[in-house]
Amino acid sequence: MRGNPGNELASAIRAVFRESGWSIKRLATESGIAYASAFGFAKGTRDISTGVASRLCKALGLQLTTRKGRKPK
Repeated sequence: MRGNPGNELASAIRAVFRESGWSIKRLATESGIAYASAFGFAKGTRDISTGVASRLCKALGLQLTTRKGRKPK
C-alpha cells in the first residue's frame, strides 16, 4: 500500500524498529509480513495499513490503541 510514509503511526513504529536493532528480515519474519513490505516500510518509502501496523506492533512488543477525543480528518 502506497500512501503517506510520514504518518504519525508509521513514524512511531519505525522509530521503535530502529531502536530494536532488528534486521528487516527479522521484522518481516516476526510480524509475518512480506520482506518487500517490511523493507519499504523500514526505509520510509512505503506506508502501512492498520492491519500491518497491528502485526508490526505485536512483533515489536507494542500495543496499538486509538486516541479518545480525537476527531477524524
